[in-house]
Order: sequence, then C-alpha cells, then structure tokens
Amino acid sequence: MHFSTTVLLSLTGAALTTPVAAAALGSKKNVYLATCITRGRDCNIPILCDLLNTITTADTSSAAAETFGAVIYYDGPATAGASPSDVGILDSARAWEGAARRTSLSVGDFESRIQRGAGDLAKSQIAGTAKLGDEELICFRDGEATFLFRQGLLGRRGTSCRADYWCASIEV
Repeated sequence: MHFSTTVLLSLTGAALTTPVAAAALGSKKNVYLATCITRGRDCNIPILCDLLNTITTADTSSAAAETFGAVIYYDGPATAGASPSDVGILDSARAWEGAARRTSLSVGDFESRIQRGAGDLAKSQIAGTAKLGDEELICFRDGEATFLFRQGLLGRRGTSCRADYWCASIEV
C-alpha cells in the first residue's frame, strides 16, 4: 500500500489529539515517527472493520486495516488540534529501531536513526538522532502522542497514528 503526502494532507481533518510536552513548544521543528493504521477503502462501519481486521490478518488484500510508518512534520510547535506541515509515508510498518529510515518531506529529505532497543525506554528518554535536510534533530521515546486523519463522507474513513518517537530541532 502506498499513500502519498497529498492524500494524507487532503483529508478533511488532521489533528494532534494528545497534548504536547512543553519542550515541543520550544523547538523550531517537530517531527513525530509514528505507526499508523488506516481502514481499508471498503470499510465504512468501524465496528465491522475492527472485527474483520482481527479475523483476517493473514491476507492483507482483504484485511480491513493496514499498518504503515509515517513521519509527521510540524514547522514549529505541534499544538493540540493543529494540522501537520507535511507527512511522509514509509512503505511498511517496520520498526524504527536499529536501522536508518528515510522519506522525503516538502522541506527536504528526512532520515532517522533510532537506537536498537529504544522501544524499551521510558517516555522522554533520548532514543536516537535524525536529520531533516541539513538540520540535526534529537529523538526521544514517546509512545503517547496520537494523530487522527479523517476522510470521506462525514469523516467515516480514517487513519490513526501513535507517535513512537518525537524528534526536535537542536537549534532552539
């Protein structure tokens, strides 16, 4: 499954649904490394989608939901209810830890390097580094911030994301 940045940003509503830490308000750039789940295009009844997803996990072509990685970028503070500046989609929901993950954003190429085992860290512990264009970022364990993207009639189709890591600009 491939999503384009245009598709995700054109959804009827995109919002950070969890309050952000005070440190995020001081960073010039905020990037969230998230794991996202989207309901399939034929899914209009959320309860049915969840049921189908638990029953049919082997055949992803008929599954009601798909999982993928996303880089959610804010050019400035990420405040509750604010839409992101850009979203980069990764081809799979492969773990962030132990490997470089790359995508392109409107402001430049993004690369994260999260340490192996960082998923076991407590929230706010340093987990790795990242680079956005020429700018260095430091990444912290998150696991709590959530994002919701809605589309379709009455916003019944949607994508929900949970930030595994938060990366902030070193230049504050």
